[in-house]
Amino acid sequence: MKKHGSLFALTLAAFLAAGNCNAQWTQSALPVTNQITDILSYGNVWYVATSNNGIQSTQNFTDWTSSSSGIGTTDIRRIISSIEGTSIVLYASTANGIYRSTMLGYNWMAANNGLTSLNAGALFSDGTILLVSTANGVFRSENFGQSWSPVSVGASSQTVRCFLKNGTDILAGLANTGNYLYRSTDNGLTWLPYGSGMYEVNLLAKLGDELFAASGTLMYHSTDNGLNWSPASSGLVPGMYINDLVTQGNHLYVATIAGGYVQHTDSSSFTMITSGMPQGGYLINSVGVNSAHVVFGVVSNGLWYADPGVVTATRNPEMTGFRLFPNPANDRLNVSGVRCHGAMCEIRVWDICGKKVMDVFRGEFPPEGIEINVGDLPPGIYFLRIGNGQSVQVEKLIKQ
Repeated sequence: MKKHGSLFALTLAAFLAAGNCNAQWTQSALPVTNQITDILSYGNVWYVATSNNGIQSTQNFTDWTSSSSGIGTTDIRRIISSIEGTSIVLYASTANGIYRSTMLGYNWMAANNGLTSLNAGALFSDGTILLVSTANGVFRSENFGQSWSPVSVGASSQTVRCFLKNGTDILAGLANTGNYLYRSTDNGLTWLPYGSGMYEVNLLAKLGDELFAASGTLMYHSTDNGLNWSPASSGLVPGMYINDLVTQGNHLYVATIAGGYVQHTDSSSFTMITSGMPQGGYLINSVGVNSAHVVFGVVSNGLWYADPGVVTATRNPEMTGFRLFPNPANDRLNVSGVRCHGAMCEIRVWDICGKKVMDVFRGEFPPEGIEINVGDLPPGIYFLRIGNGQSVQVEKLIKQ
């Protein structure tokens, strides 16, 4: 998971609130003062990493226990699980280095020998080797963290934000000027630039044979194992940071500043699944999934969970494929392609301060579309919100 800030965070609270998702979202008993950074599920236990309260764990979302014994800081960045032989081992990257637990989080031991910086971030294990990104670059361990050796990935000014196992390859996503994706074909020993068509890579995920990469506010995908990339943000609110990705079965789950989304492997568009959360689940920064629950971490609003029915609940009835043209617009804006599937549509415009500035339309959307006069709006950024009582879509509008 990678956390970002957003200039539009407070704006979204006003207009994402509408929309009545059939799925039931429940707030856990984890205190909202916990600043969630990562979520991990193993078995029937959920582990929540925080930047101010260590690792908290639960089996029922009501009773929470500290799982940080032995960790020398409360600032946890990542938590992962690894199958090592017949054992399940947890690893955590922190502000004080790497920690290892062979007791499912009941106790942790430092594993920092060879690291020249304890300021750790992205963390990877495939059960054979470990990789960690630190303030002094990437380090590799082939003895379960007993010792680490530096490896060269990218330019010295770059930071590795994420790793992903892709077949026999390992991919690394990088930020700052340079090549943004590197590949290792020898289990992390050597790395070369790989792929084209995208910007900084903060997150990587694999859904079936398709790779996804998040770059700030943009999503990309690749169908040729990362060699070529193209935009794949359909359904996401433009301009909103993508903070976390996770796959489960045939679905990719996405945490964004504008809410939580899902995409099925047979689809090419994302669907919001957090309309039933307060304010549409805005300011989501982390996501975790298992066979029983979908879980989102929300900035200053704790941890929320629902059963997997949250995915199918959003299919009733969806609005798909609507278009704004021209955008940016001067005086006239055409809205077309809205399909509410028999439901009544409401279209409104909000400014970046969260204030409604126009009631555009209410009724059954005409097949030919509608034209909006935006000539009286001051130049700036606005949000067009289309709701049908069951789901909501938001599109950024630029008024010239």
